[in-house]
Amino acid sequence: MKKTTKLEKIIAKYGEPEKQVGNQYYWQCPYCKKNGRDNHRDNLQYNIQKDVLSCFADKSHTVQILQDLKIGKVQNNYVTPLQLDYKKLFMPEKQKEYKTYLKNCNHELLNIFHKSLKDLEDIRGIERKTVEQLKIGIDKEKLTWVFPTFEYTSGKDRNIIGFEYRPLDFSKQGLHREKGTPTGLAMINSCKAETEAIVVVEGYLDGYALWQYLNEKGQSNYYHIVTPSNGVAALPKVMPYIDYSRYKKFYLFIDNDEAGNNVAGEIIERYPMFERIILNCGCKDFNEHYMKCIKGKD
Repeated sequence: MKKTTKLEKIIAKYGEPEKQVGNQYYWQCPYCKKNGRDNHRDNLQYNIQKDVLSCFADKSHTVQILQDLKIGKVQNNYVTPLQLDYKKLFMPEKQKEYKTYLKNCNHELLNIFHKSLKDLEDIRGIERKTVEQLKIGIDKEKLTWVFPTFEYTSGKDRNIIGFEYRPLDFSKQGLHREKGTPTGLAMINSCKAETEAIVVVEGYLDGYALWQYLNEKGQSNYYHIVTPSNGVAALPKVMPYIDYSRYKKFYLFIDNDEAGNNVAGEIIERYPMFERIILNCGCKDFNEHYMKCIKGKD
């Protein structure tokens, strides 16, 4: 039997598999067992080739099992892989430097670059109060938008691990990230005590627009909005770092295009607790939907 790190963890926790068929391994799901189910002892399944672990009978059991195995656990006292590999970024002096830079960029946008602030609202629908709350900025020397990358956590920390810089015309031509900084899962807003759901979006502007919409409805604290800082193709690699035990609901709200559909299929297969949101209006992403179908109707 070829063993991977995940397979070794499963065996250490639940014992040798009941059976193996090709790349598929089977166990009795411990949570189904508690409920008097899974008499065939094969609801818990792991495909070693696809690296997919799930309870076939109940998606909520998958969340609990991932937590039991400490796969995807991120909490207040947990040292993340990024913090181990990029220690200098998390030193107090570096975080102070980043936060001062971000504060200055946010100030420039709110108080000096009035045309850009208006463009942000006219073209992307993002208003001043959202700029203030989510710390969107402009670098006056580079003449670029500054989108902060806050490292994902389900706790109270808000460590900056870099920035995305985008041309003022919002094009992706010239888009780049802070040199020498890691990529990962970035937070649009913080996880609150009342947060119940995590929403994965494809980009920063989608996240900003979604937070603003939810905030207008008085619902923003119930949703933790995150995005892959290095594009949708990198999303499957950062999904294990989500603290799955923290949320009751899981939403995948990435672009309805070829790249997004391919990634969505892979993620939902690995993490079946996620519900994919696809807009019926034909809009590709939430920012487009917000402008055309929500603000447009207003």
